[in-house]
Amino acid sequence: MQFPACKLPLEIYLEMLPPLAPRYYSISSSPLAADVRCSITVGVVRGPARSGVGSFAGVCSNYVSRQTEGDVVYAFVKDTKSSFYLPDDPKTPVIMIGPGTGLAPFRGFLQERAAMKAKGAAVGASLLFFGCRHEKQDFLYADELKEFASQGVTELHVAFSRMQSEKIYVQYHIRKAKDRVWAMIEDGAIIYVCGDASRMEPDDRKTLIGVVKDKLGVDDSAAGKRFDQLVAENRYLVDVWATG
Repeated sequence: MQFPACKLPLEIYLEMLPPLAPRYYSISSSPLAADVRCSITVGVVRGPARSGVGSFAGVCSNYVSRQTEGDVVYAFVKDTKSSFYLPDDPKTPVIMIGPGTGLAPFRGFLQERAAMKAKGAAVGASLLFFGCRHEKQDFLYADELKEFASQGVTELHVAFSRMQSEKIYVQYHIRKAKDRVWAMIEDGAIIYVCGDASRMEPDDRKTLIGVVKDKLGVDDSAAGKRFDQLVAENRYLVDVWATG
């Protein structure tokens, strides 16, 4: 025991603990691809404790990782009233930015549009900017994403941050594809960002404002106002979470 002199009855200790908050995960599949099951994409949190003593394991992610085929998982599907879903018109272009498990909703989006396309529906162009560390380590759903690209469902841009001496993130590929990004924005594209709220989303926003500035030939203020217009029109949508 770290504090042997502390005499705390178990029931008092339990009363001191805050209740666990529900952990919400985006559904990473489409009912058009599998109508009787859904998937989630979970990063397992496990590592040294910040206190320097022992290790820490995320409660929900480790619970999920311990499940095996046939186990009963206690969960629920909740409508969060989010606006983070595909537009009603399948011909509307979409730009998706989601490093790591931020890919989750976009996998569902792409399954949805792939199923529509397979049935002969006209679907709009899409760009997917996905970031991970290494092609051989954490390129989630690599074969499936490459298949979507080969089918013309999306244009795939992947940033591998640890495969070269200089770290490369999704913002690099957004800037590299700025002509295509701007053309789709001008064509009415909706931009979706999913992932870390502390650094990734602000960096994405800054990069996109830079694209607007460059393509319109305006100053920072005017570019920011044009981007704010996209936000007001619900054409820049985010699903982000805080990281400690």
